[in-house]
Parts: sequence; structure tokens; C-alpha cells
Amino acid sequence: MEKIIVIGSNSFSGAYFVDYALEQSLDVIGISRSSEPHSVFLPYKERTGAHFRFFQCDLNSDLSKIMKIVEDFRPDYIVYFAAQGMVAESWQNPEHWFQTNIVATIKFHDHLRKCDFLNKYVHVSTPEVYSTCEGVVKENTNYNPSTPYAVSRAATDMSLMSFQRAYNFPVAFTRAANVYGPGQQLYRIIPRTILFF
Repeated sequence: MEKIIVIGSNSFSGAYFVDYALEQSLDVIGISRSSEPHSVFLPYKERTGAHFRFFQCDLNSDLSKIMKIVEDFRPDYIVYFAAQGMVAESWQNPEHWFQTNIVATIKFHDHLRKCDFLNKYVHVSTPEVYSTCEGVVKENTNYNPSTPYAVSRAATDMSLMSFQRAYNFPVAFTRAANVYGPGQQLYRIIPRTILFF
């Protein structure tokens, strides 16, 4: 059975990815800085007999604990959904976004690069690194971040690219735009529109 760790497993996308991984009969560990929310936000809670364990850990303060989990579990894959989001709010205290999305995350990557058992690290990034986009954006488009959030994500992406070149770190990037679906947090635009219609 292949093993996977999902960092940010309580996020909307992370929770659905956990559900997908369990559907594929993978052995899954979820890690998030917050405790698990109500099961309505966690589609995988409906699965019985699934191989899933959850750990509440924060990259900023629990890196050694996270690495102990990684080293004991020896996952084939790690998928990272854990960045601090909320674009507009990143202007209020940009240092919080830089601390989580750059400093803590790059420390995590520096430990992961030494894990010879890791087949793939999937870094869920954002098209915000390119600034405002329309239509199809090529992956080699120049970065042009325009918010503290986007700057923090671009910096980490570039750091990972340097790790890939220097250490052959097995990273793959995704940059999904706005995602939505059942169980999404009620403050997001589509649930709010439905509630106030």
C-alpha cells in the first residue's frame, strides 16, 4: 500500500484530496495546524475502514514533530496544501504570511530534501505568482506577484526550483485557481451568494 502525507489536510482542497487518496486505497496521514473541523467539512469522514490518521501540528512551531511523523511513516508522497491564504488579509500583517509561507515552509523543505524515501513532493501553489491573469498562462511566464500573499508563494516556488536543480528534489507544482464544491466554508463567494440569494 502506497503511503501519502497531506499537509494542510483540513483545508477545503486538502480534505477533498485526502478523500480521493483514501478512495485509491492509500495509507494517509493528514497534518494541519488547526484541529479537525466538523465532519461536514471533511468528506473523508464518511469512509469506513480507511487508513487515515490525523495530527494537529503547525509548521511554525512543530517542525520537529512533523519531521518525526515523516521519518517514522516514510511516505512515498507528500502533498502540500498548507500555505497561509487570504490574499486581501495578507496586506494587514504581511510578516505572518512571510513567516509561514516562506520561512517555515522552506525549513520544512530543507529537511525533506534529505528524505531518500520520498518519490514525489507535490507543492500546491497559486496562479497569483503571475499577478492578474486571463486565459491560458504558460508555466514559464515570468513571476509578477502583486500582494504579500503572492510574494510569499513566489518566493517558496523559486526556492523549491533551486532545490530541484541543486538536490534533484522530486517536486511537482500545481497552480489551481478558485476551487469550489460541496462542504466549502460559508465565507467563500459561492456559498455566500447561495445563502444571501
